[in-house]
Amino acid sequence: MQQTIQFDEPDIVRHGIPIPYYYQLSSYIERKIKAKELLPGQLMPSEQEICEKLDISRTVVRQAMADLERKGLITKQSGKRSTVSYPKYEGSLMQNLRGFYEDAVSKGQKPTTRVLKLAVVPADGEVAEALKLNEGEPVIMLNRLRFLDGDPEVLVVTYLPESKCPGLVREDLTNESLYELLARKYALVISQGHRTVEAIALDRADAKLFGVQPGRPALLLRSVGLLEDGTPLEYYVAKHRGDRSQFHIYLVRDAKP
Repeated sequence: MQQTIQFDEPDIVRHGIPIPYYYQLSSYIERKIKAKELLPGQLMPSEQEICEKLDISRTVVRQAMADLERKGLITKQSGKRSTVSYPKYEGSLMQNLRGFYEDAVSKGQKPTTRVLKLAVVPADGEVAEALKLNEGEPVIMLNRLRFLDGDPEVLVVTYLPESKCPGLVREDLTNESLYELLARKYALVISQGHRTVEAIALDRADAKLFGVQPGRPALLLRSVGLLEDGTPLEYYVAKHRGDRSQFHIYLVRDAKP
C-alpha cells in the first residue's frame, strides 16, 4: 500500500509574510523530495486535506502542485491523488556520447545493472550491417537491464566485434561502465555516432522485466558508435520506459539561405 505523506511540521506555510503561499508550499515539498525525505511513489494528501491542515485555499494548493508537476517532482493522475515522481533518466540524442552509467552518475543518480546475458554470438543481418561485418562473424552480445535509484529504467542489448575486444565476455559488467572499460583495457574510445528513436509499446516479456503492464509506452533507441577513424565499434538497441525518460536534442539552424 502506498504511504500518504503527512504535513505535520509547523510553519510549512507562514502567514503574514511577503512570500506567496503556493511558493512556500512547493518549495517545502521540493526540499523534502530532493533530500529523499519524501520518496518516489508516496501519495500526496488530497487538496482538501492540505487546505485544512495549512489553512490555505484550494487555489494556492493547485498552484503549488502545478509548479511541482512542471518541475517533474510529482505526477498527477486523473481521478487519483498525486504521487512523488520516480526519477527520470535524461539523455541526449545527438550531442552527448556518454553512456547510461556516466549520464546518471553526472546527475547524482545511482545506476545499477543486472546482466541478463553476456556471450559471443554470430552477427545477424541487422548487427552485421550496423557494424560493417560479414554476416555470421563473431560479436559480443551484452544484454542488460539498467536501474536508476533501484528502479528498472532501460533494457539494452549491445553488440561489439569480438576481434576488437577479445576477453570482454569474461568481464563483470554488473556495476561498471562499458565505455570506461573499453577505453581503459582496449584503448577504444567512441568519438562519434548516430542514433534513431521511435515510440513503441512494450511486449509481454519486456514489460515483465520492467514490472509494468504489457502495452505500456517505451522509447526505442538504436545507436551506432564509431571510433575516431569512423570504424563502427558498438551497436545497441535500447528500450527506455516512456514514463521515466526524456531526451534532449541540440538543434542548430543552417545559416545558408
